[in-house]
Amino acid sequence: MTCGSSLWPWLLQRISGLFLSAGVIIHFWMLHKGGGPPVYEQVVARLISPCWVSFYFLLLAVLLYHGLNGAWAIFLDFNTSSSAKYIFKVTLYLIGFCTFTAGVIVLTGFTP
Repeated sequence: MTCGSSLWPWLLQRISGLFLSAGVIIHFWMLHKGGGPPVYEQVVARLISPCWVSFYFLLLAVLLYHGLNGAWAIFLDFNTSSSAKYIFKVTLYLIGFCTFTAGVIVLTGFTP
């Protein structure tokens, strides 16, 4: 492997995958540790905690990076024109921006 420009996306894809594995385990453990479905008070306690909200912001950002970078890597396997690559890249950026914005609105807009 060379130290070209493709090293960083490759490495960040692996690191984000490891973080997502740990993040999903933490999320599911916190969600289901009571043995039954979460009650409203448990959800409220997490959504007003700055620590948990920060965790979910980070989880959302890493999830979006991992998913959209993976879609980009798959797209690059198809030998397409540079204009198609540009359009697809801009589309991925728009999807990422809109999804992250919606997540921020949901996480910060919660009032018990």
